[in-house]
Amino acid sequence: MFKKVNNIFLVYYGSFNTKSGSNIHILELLRNLKKHTDIVLFAPGQKSVDRSLSGIKYVPVIDNKYLVQPSYEFMLSFYLLYSCIKNRPDVLYLRQNSFPFFPIILCKILKIPSIVEVNGIVLDELKVDPNSQSFAYRVFSYLALRSENFNYRHCDRIVSVTDKLRDELVRLYSIPESKIHIINNGANTDVFKPLDPEQVRVKLQLESSKKYVCFVGHLAAWQGVEFLIHASPLILEKCPDVHFLIVGDGVMKDKLMETASNLGFSDKFTFTGRVPYEQVPFYINAADVCVAPFIKERNSKIGLSALKTYEYLACGKPIVASGISGVKDLIEASGGGLSVTPESPEELATAVVKLLLDESTRTLMGERGRKYVVENHSWDGVARKILDICKDIV
Repeated sequence: MFKKVNNIFLVYYGSFNTKSGSNIHILELLRNLKKHTDIVLFAPGQKSVDRSLSGIKYVPVIDNKYLVQPSYEFMLSFYLLYSCIKNRPDVLYLRQNSFPFFPIILCKILKIPSIVEVNGIVLDELKVDPNSQSFAYRVFSYLALRSENFNYRHCDRIVSVTDKLRDELVRLYSIPESKIHIINNGANTDVFKPLDPEQVRVKLQLESSKKYVCFVGHLAAWQGVEFLIHASPLILEKCPDVHFLIVGDGVMKDKLMETASNLGFSDKFTFTGRVPYEQVPFYINAADVCVAPFIKERNSKIGLSALKTYEYLACGKPIVASGISGVKDLIEASGGGLSVTPESPEELATAVVKLLLDESTRTLMGERGRKYVVENHSWDGVARKILDICKDIV
C-alpha cells in the first residue's frame, strides 16, 4: 500500500534571472505539487532574482557567472542539512543540471528517498554549445559528467522526459531500466489556451491582414531557427503576406537576425527578444502556424519533450516540427500538426505553406491538439505522476 507523502524538498540549480523552459518546468512542478503536499523549492538566490514567488528558499550565492554554481553548491550544503534536520522531507527531488553532488550525498547519509529528473545529457550539450572550448566550460563539464554518474547511480528513482533519453541513461551509466520512469513535459492549460486571434493581434500591434508563423523559445543552436529563416523565401514565394514572429532571446539572436538580413528578409521577421511568460500565449494565439525546427544533433539521440510543442497545442495552434523522437510521437498521437525531416528548409516550407493555405485543416488540428494536451499533458497530471513515484519509495 502506498504511504502518504507529506513533505517534499525540490532542489534546483538553474537561475531565475533568466526566462527558460527549465524555469517554467520547475515552477509549474512547485505550483502543482503544492496542491497535494507540502513542498519547499531550494534555488540560487542572486541579488536581482524575483523573490515574490512563494514556497522558494533562496540560497545566498556569489553573483558571478563562474562562481554562482560552486558557491550555490557550498551554501546549499548548510541550508539543506539544517532544513533536513529541522523538517525532514519524505522525498528529495533534484533536477539534474549544473553539477550537483551534495543533495544525493545527504540523502544517502540520512536515508532520505531521492528522485533525480533528467532532461538531457551533458556530452550532447557540449557538441552544440558555442562556449564548449573555454577552460571554465571544460572544468564545469567535467564536474557535470561526474555529477551525472554519481547521482544516477545513487538516487532511488530517475525521471526521464523521453524514452530515448532513458535508453541513453541505461547505455551510458548501466542503470537498470526499471529504475527509470518516463514522464513527458506538460503545459499550463489555464494560461496556454485558445484566444481570439484578432484581439491578440491588436494587443500586440500586429497587422490583422497578414498570416503569421511563430517560433517561441530560447535562441540556441539546437532549436534550428536558422532553418526556418532559410525556408522563408520558399514560404513567401507561395504566401507573400506571411510575417515571422521569433519570440525569445539567446546567444543565437544576433546571428539569426544577420542571416535574415543577408537573405533580404529583415522586414519579414520580428525578433521580440525576451517577453514575460504570461504574454507568450498572446504571440502563439496571434499565429496561424507554429514551428519547432529542431536540429538532429543533440536531439535525435535522446528525443525531445519540448515545452513549446505542448504550449502550441494547448493554444489550439497547428504545429510543424522536426520529426525527432518524442516530438514526432506527440504530433502523431495528438493529430495536431505535421512532422518534417530535420534541417530541411524545403520540407519545412512545404508543410508550413500547406497549412497556411488550408484554414479548415489548421482549425481541425488545433482542436485535436488542444484536446490531447488537456487530457494527457497538463502540469497537474505531471505532478500526480511524480507524486505516485514518491509514494512508491517512501
